[in-house]
Amino acid sequence: MEENATRMDDMGSVEDLEALRKHHKDLESRLEALDRHLSLTVPEQAERARLKKEKLAIKDRIQLLLSRQPAA
Repeated sequence: MEENATRMDDMGSVEDLEALRKHHKDLESRLEALDRHLSLTVPEQAERARLKKEKLAIKDRIQLLLSRQPAA
C-alpha cells in the first residue's frame, strides 16, 4: 500500500512539474511582450515586477521538485 502511495506522489509531482514549467513559460512570454514596449505604464511596471517575482518562485518550486525525484 505504501508503495502505491509513493507512485501516486511521484505521478503528482510529474504533473505538478509539467504544469509549473508551462506556467513559467507563459510568464516568460508575457514578460517578453512587456519588454518589447518602449515604455511601460505604472500598472504595466507593477505587473512586470509581480510577474518576475512569480516566475522566480515557480523556478524555485521546479528546482525543489526536481531535487526530490529519484535518480533515473
